Amino acid sequence: MPDVNARAARRRRGGLFKLTGFADRIGSASWFAACGEALTEGEIEDARLWLAALGLEVASIEGVATWEEAARLARSPEWSRAWWAREDEERQRLYEAATAEFGETALLGALSRVTDAATRLLLGAASVAAGRAGIADPTLSRVAAGAASQACYQAALALAAGADGGHAFAAKYRVFLAGRWPLGVVGASAFVF
Repeated sequence: MPDVNARAARRRRGGLFKLTGFADRIGSASWFAACGEALTEGEIEDARLWLAALGLEVASIEGVATWEEAARLARSPEWSRAWWAREDEERQRLYEAATAEFGETALLGALSRVTDAATRLLLGAASVAAGRAGIADPTLSRVAAGAASQACYQAALALAAGADGGHAFAAKYRVFLAGRWPLGVVGASAFVF
């Protein structure tokens, strides 16, 4: 029996080690660098996968051209509560699965490393990207950085729970990694800046 327990402990440590590597790679992405550019087919496909994996259908994936338009959409009273609720349900499901595998204390420690790395890096990246476009709006930069930080947390949680690259949060994270800001679902469309 001790061999089984030792193997299980090594497997759990290995799974949490993936999160350490994930946290270490956050700084290597070009956060917000492609905001305002035309969306590529791959970015549109990842955005569709993100929403479809959540069980959501949208009429279209729309690109956003400016920080001002992104701010308007982020404040829209017509954002989809179903999208928000579905992401939260999935987050809870993954959290329960990962907690069962690693224990809550170990999981929270690993996820804290991810959110600490994201918090440390993403506000500066959002501020620089906005500044390059002539936008000096610290609130908008914080909102963009918060969305990216949340995507890091979600993707790390999916990784901890053993999800593959087709998972909704993995696809959403790839959209961010492409230098974008997925703004979410507003009305019948999803918007990506």
